[in-house]
Amino acid sequence: MPSKLWGDPVKRMQCDVLVVGGGGAGLMSAYGAAVNNAKVIVAGKGKVQRSGATVMAPGAISAVDDRWKKEGDSREIHFEDTVWGGCFMNSQELVRILCERSPGLVLELERMGALFQREKDGTSYMLRIDGGHRFPRCPFLEDRTGKEMLKAMTSALRKLHVPFVENVMITKILKIGDRVAGAVGISTETAEPVLFDSKSVILSTGGGGTVYENSDNPIDLTGDGYGLALKAGASLRDMEFVQFYPVGFLYPTSMKGIFGGLLYYCRLYNAQGERFMEKYDPERLELSTRDRVSRAIMQEVKEGRGTPGGGVYMDMTYQEPGFIAKMTPALYSTYRNMGLDPEKERIEIAPTAHHFMGGMAVDGKWSSGIPGLFGSGEVCGGMHGANRISQNALAEIIVSGMVSGEEASKYSSALPPSFADPAEAETEVRKARELLAVEEGDPPTAIRDRLRHTMWENVGVFRTEDSLTEALGEILELSSRPVVVRQKSSYMNTELLEALETSNMLKTSEAIVRCALARKESRGAHFRMDFPERNDGGFLRNFFVREGEYGLEVYERDADVSCLKPEGY
Repeated sequence: MPSKLWGDPVKRMQCDVLVVGGGGAGLMSAYGAAVNNAKVIVAGKGKVQRSGATVMAPGAISAVDDRWKKEGDSREIHFEDTVWGGCFMNSQELVRILCERSPGLVLELERMGALFQREKDGTSYMLRIDGGHRFPRCPFLEDRTGKEMLKAMTSALRKLHVPFVENVMITKILKIGDRVAGAVGISTETAEPVLFDSKSVILSTGGGGTVYENSDNPIDLTGDGYGLALKAGASLRDMEFVQFYPVGFLYPTSMKGIFGGLLYYCRLYNAQGERFMEKYDPERLELSTRDRVSRAIMQEVKEGRGTPGGGVYMDMTYQEPGFIAKMTPALYSTYRNMGLDPEKERIEIAPTAHHFMGGMAVDGKWSSGIPGLFGSGEVCGGMHGANRISQNALAEIIVSGMVSGEEASKYSSALPPSFADPAEAETEVRKARELLAVEEGDPPTAIRDRLRHTMWENVGVFRTEDSLTEALGEILELSSRPVVVRQKSSYMNTELLEALETSNMLKTSEAIVRCALARKESRGAHFRMDFPERNDGGFLRNFFVREGEYGLEVYERDADVSCLKPEGY
């Protein structure tokens, strides 16, 4: 059967702002551009409201406002909590923008139609507190805050007549000289090329947690944005900082690594029945920062106090009957479907790869420095520094999305229509043809399995020079191996998609390891067993990676301590 990949005219679409990614950050970017009179297209690898991480987000949105804040709290304290939690690796400019703009954008979500839980008086938001925050400051809706946000954003964009181009994987950012001119992608359904002429591009592709064997990320988060940014000439920063969420299921095998619970509704115990966080952070306990809780769990396991499955126990039996079902209905349903009763039994859990603090380096306009290339959400680095405090991810989504949309619209308004070279689309067709022509090699699933295993074993919660060097060698060896796509048809060729994704996964993993090797200290989510102490004197700096003549190059810059400095600095 002849493939539709060859010979058909290239599908071509034109806009001012192309948003790559259909999760929360992408939809908010599209909204920010559309309300500022830009012609916007959203292109995503999956279905809107069915792909990305936001739809799975159970948490809350950090925001401090006079209309709902607790006595003593302020935006300045939110700023301090974020920078302290990030161990002074944050871009303090981005943090300041986050704290100032998130309250207004929470209200904007409500104007779009989002609902948030309120106190009994009905006038003020019910607020959550979690790891790294000194005050409850985070509006939420049960354990489906992200889903509620997506629903409201999608509705608002439909009213603005913003088109969604679904099931298209963007494979290259196109440029004319140094300036962005559009992008080209491949349909995940037909393998046909799709060419976008656009004056600007906003990368909103999320993170890359699936490079790890155990991860609570959806399977479509394969580091695509990091690969696109590097190929476009942008730099990545802080890639060594990968957050491991402490509460991932250990059993059954099909659920291993999946998000298992909320730390503010549980207590953690080792196999000897000790509430071990009393040793590691007696003041905050389970509400300590996630890096400290994850390390504490792995330390308990390492010292022989772990559960039979290599984790610890999550306990919610102390809560009032009906509390878990009321406050986290989706999670409660999951527990019950697994045959677990959280009101009567403890659940075995362990850390799981959760969030990338690093990503494309951006400024206060969420611009990469490449004219016309912007970003939003987890694909960008700088906001969270060495460790993201809880609930700042959803706040980052709405703030970075709105700002990037506004700035991309402003940038595009000063330019004439953009027309990319269609030969660029033909180049992507040739790449797909070459992949399908390979007859001998490893299927993408085999390469992924080896990659994910070495990343989990060697670049996880604990790291050493030897483990990182071993991982780098494995990644480079896997990158050199030919990939064979056994399915040769272009229709619904999931193996072709996996091959394209695997290239991004390998590049993302290499960036993590190279930055982790350069940081010879322990800071936030990056813990070097051979350098277990934080070293402000030698490593109060950010590490960046970019494509060089011979592959990825690492360079460094002093950290931003313009507003808040480490004690004694």
